[in-house]
Amino acid sequence: MKKIFYFTAAVAFLAACSTPATKKVVVMASGKITPNGDVVQFEPGTQHNEATLTITGDKITVKSGNDSKEYPVPETGSWLLNLQKDTLIGSVQNYGGEATREGNITQELLMERMDSLKQLIQGANVTPARKNHFLAPNSLKKITSDDNTIIVGPFRGMPASLSPDSKGNVPEVYKFITVDDARQTLDKLEKMLKQ
Repeated sequence: MKKIFYFTAAVAFLAACSTPATKKVVVMASGKITPNGDVVQFEPGTQHNEATLTITGDKITVKSGNDSKEYPVPETGSWLLNLQKDTLIGSVQNYGGEATREGNITQELLMERMDSLKQLIQGANVTPARKNHFLAPNSLKKITSDDNTIIVGPFRGMPASLSPDSKGNVPEVYKFITVDDARQTLDKLEKMLKQ
């Protein structure tokens, strides 16, 4: 009988200590966004704004004036809702230790990365295995099953350091930019390489 009591107490303790997975939705918008639960009021504009919501239901609703649109959020994880006027592209960022950081980059490696960026702009070679993403305006996409992921939008800097969560897991970081910004970056790099 004591064994059953101790087993039940241990299960109850573990259940109390474990944090249930959530549905985290990062909203990136051109205009003003006002989150309220699973609903976002959206006023289109030109300024970039972001908000992070924890969804309790199975969808997020965006209301803009008299219009309303629902986006399904059927499962836990980190999601990105693009309310920008431009397509967003992004991928996981490497936060390796000092030994794996690059001090210098060769011209060949730079050309390879530029080619990858060109393909991403076109929506080519986008796969879960590559952990890269292409989101057209007014679209929602699951970025990862992890809900402790950090999603960094355009015009925002990368975190200087990362802290593990309560389970000891260091979050993945995804950086997103607009296709227009990516094209401008490519133009600058191509001009530099021609010099």
